[in-house]
Amino acid sequence: MDDVPPAEGDTAPLAQRLSGHLARLVTIAVASEAGQDTTAEQLALQARPLQTEPLPGERRAATAHLRRLGWTANELHDRLTALRRIKEAA
Repeated sequence: MDDVPPAEGDTAPLAQRLSGHLARLVTIAVASEAGQDTTAEQLALQARPLQTEPLPGERRAATAHLRRLGWTANELHDRLTALRRIKEAA
């Protein structure tokens, strides 16, 4: 999603998938006590409102929302991997 936004029909399903992945990562962070790590805690705090925020109707705003979801999921995944709370993706 760097320079090419997803097709309009793909926006809502992608937002739903990213929100689900983010929810699972937050659950792992909480369950594994990764909250003791300030970076992981901050990312989990950022993730919670993003998960429940409705997808904006305007295309640019929707793409920005998808980018925030994706970025937060990626950063939290990387942090949990570094903390050895999850295995590195192949």
